[in-house]
Amino acid sequence: MCYYKCMNKDVVYIEPEDDITDIIARIKAAKLKLVALVPPKKIGVLRSAVNTKLVAKAARQSEKVVVIVTTDPSLVKLAAAAQIPVAKNLQSRPKLPSEIKEEEKSTGEQVINEAEFDEEIAAKEAELAAGAAAGVAGAAVGAGVGSHTANAKKAHENASGAAKSAIDQDISSDDLEKTDKKGEKGKKSKKGNIPTLEKYRKWIIIGAAAFVVLVATLIWAFVFAPAANIAVAIRTTSNNFSENVSFVTKTGTEKPSEGVFLLESQSVDKATSVEFSATGEKDMGEKAHGTLDLTATFSVDTINSAISVPQGAIFSRGDYQYTTDKAITFKLDNEDDCSVSELKAGKCTISTSVNVTAIEAGDKYNIGAYNSGWNSSIANVTASNSAAFTGGTSKKVTVVSQDDFNKAKEKLTDQGKEDGISELKNKFGNDMIVIESSLEVKTSEPTSTPGVDQEVGSGVTPKLSATTTFTMFAVDKNKVEEYIKQKTEEKLASDQKIYAIDTPFFENFTKTDNSYTAKLKSSTKSGPKVTEEDILEKSKGKKVGEIQSLLKSINGVSSVNVKTSFPWVRTVPDDPNKITIELKVEE
Repeated sequence: MCYYKCMNKDVVYIEPEDDITDIIARIKAAKLKLVALVPPKKIGVLRSAVNTKLVAKAARQSEKVVVIVTTDPSLVKLAAAAQIPVAKNLQSRPKLPSEIKEEEKSTGEQVINEAEFDEEIAAKEAELAAGAAAGVAGAAVGAGVGSHTANAKKAHENASGAAKSAIDQDISSDDLEKTDKKGEKGKKSKKGNIPTLEKYRKWIIIGAAAFVVLVATLIWAFVFAPAANIAVAIRTTSNNFSENVSFVTKTGTEKPSEGVFLLESQSVDKATSVEFSATGEKDMGEKAHGTLDLTATFSVDTINSAISVPQGAIFSRGDYQYTTDKAITFKLDNEDDCSVSELKAGKCTISTSVNVTAIEAGDKYNIGAYNSGWNSSIANVTASNSAAFTGGTSKKVTVVSQDDFNKAKEKLTDQGKEDGISELKNKFGNDMIVIESSLEVKTSEPTSTPGVDQEVGSGVTPKLSATTTFTMFAVDKNKVEEYIKQKTEEKLASDQKIYAIDTPFFENFTKTDNSYTAKLKSSTKSGPKVTEEDILEKSKGKKVGEIQSLLKSINGVSSVNVKTSFPWVRTVPDDPNKITIELKVEE
């Protein structure tokens, strides 16, 4: 036979999050007269006898036939009590409520009756009451209620009343109709069911735990949690500072209050080197050589004097110079060597030969024989060569010139300077003011490899090396700032103070004999005398608005911002450990 499975029906699948209102709305919206309700594995909203009663009432009002598809024994009982048929699945024939009750009687199971409805109602009332009480307590904490216990108690009473009213509205006299006369026997069993607290134990425990959490939360929120941050901005005036000061180098002779500071020195030795390019050129060939005929001419005035030609004496012809290989001396043995007339005429001469060598290598010094045209570096001595000069060869090579050496030396000093200053500053530390203009640089005589006029081989880069000593002075920063503060406060009004001192520095550092002088410069920011202690004393235990008005009334305070730890905290704690002061100096 084709029963239930052949009938047209609307199938409504109940989701775990659906409430009774959603289910009733979907029953009323069904287009077919037969509606099959398929609950989830966890019964959820249909576990309540009151809700099943409401489902049955909604079906009657909308002229629908509702069938609950389930095999859950407890849901089957609740459906039978609400006069709702039950089917095992969407294809099986539904069982009528009377059939279900007959089966329960035959198996000896207790039929749900009015007494169980009353217990269900009581359980729901307790559930709604607990939820409402928790909501009211949360609202009380958020609003910052002062009298916590009295308000929480009142919220609990209101929630209980609201829950009772909700139960009364859900279960009207029409909803609590008698299931059928067979339920009369169930009433008789009510006498044997003595009410216990077992069914309400969970709700009692939850309620007690919620109350403890509420009290603890209130204590934390209004006793331990309150804290405040007070930010005060101060208007300041900028002042330039400039004073002439002096320095000493002997410990115990300084007078910081009078502007006489002790110089502390540090030195750094740095081995520095720099590579450079050689641009010099030199002929490294053989030098030409030959024989030069020298003639010394005597006069009456020099007849008794010898004419000496030292070794290395220069004789030149045009641009070519030659030096003598040895020294020679011209001297008359007696006056008879020359006649009087020759002496008077300056024609008394003595001649000799000497070997000479070109001043530098090169084949250009290979010259022919010349009887004239020679220039002598020795007075009264003339030269000529009767034979050609030979042996000169050319071999041009690159060498280190003196100009190359000098330029590399300048680079050497500059290269080590930056590193030397950096190391000196690190030696002094952050509590000292370094006077960079006091830097002294002493460099040892540098050495060049290859040396000046020496050949630079192929692939060789000349290098200049030296040891440089850097020396610099510094002054105690704290003592300098104390001096600046002292001199500035002498010019400030009594209700003003210094809030900041920019980094001091020295200009025109000069050494005169054994003393040193310089110009000390800096800038300061001054404003009204407001300390963190003053702000703390004026703020403890006062309301936020009162603090803002009180602090803004101080001349020079531009803004006051008070932030509390939570929105409900409107009073600054008395405990100074819970108050943070931020004193900001405006730029």
